[in-house]
Amino acid sequence: MELSVLLPFLGHSEQNTGLSDLLATVGFDVSLMPGRAQRGGGTGHCELNSLGIELAFQFHTDYKHSFGVPKDDGKAIFSAIFAYDRPGKKRQAYVGAIPFSSGPIHYRDDALREFGEPYHTEQEDGEFDWDHWMKGDVQVSAFYREDETIKYVSFSVPLKTTVEKLGLQDSSRP
Repeated sequence: MELSVLLPFLGHSEQNTGLSDLLATVGFDVSLMPGRAQRGGGTGHCELNSLGIELAFQFHTDYKHSFGVPKDDGKAIFSAIFAYDRPGKKRQAYVGAIPFSSGPIHYRDDALREFGEPYHTEQEDGEFDWDHWMKGDVQVSAFYREDETIKYVSFSVPLKTTVEKLGLQDSSRP
């Protein structure tokens, strides 16, 4: 599954037929997320370990508070995608195309070359922790290891505060 196939569904809920059909192809049903998900609060995750991807779902009350009005009704709003650069004990590395780039991204220099100047960078004691970019209505973030190799790249719905701070217009919000 390529990330570009998932991006259009950010901000949609499990009630979106396209999203639910896509998730069904990888054997995932949002309604089966345990714990807080069943109570309609918090965040739920779908780990697609064989693909090197993790999907995050913010539940409606929290989503409205943090992100704004979802694109459709439903309990679980698809809020973020995480693509991991290296395999772990249980997870493979994501090897597909990276949206908004023309090639692979394995180092901070690659991310800066492909995504441009970040609108926000977190650096502590000379080490870069992460960078954030806005690409249309998608927040792109790269998270780094100490040697500036990529831990993961994420694609998410931006927080309301980010949209306001950057003066962005989001057509999905009233």
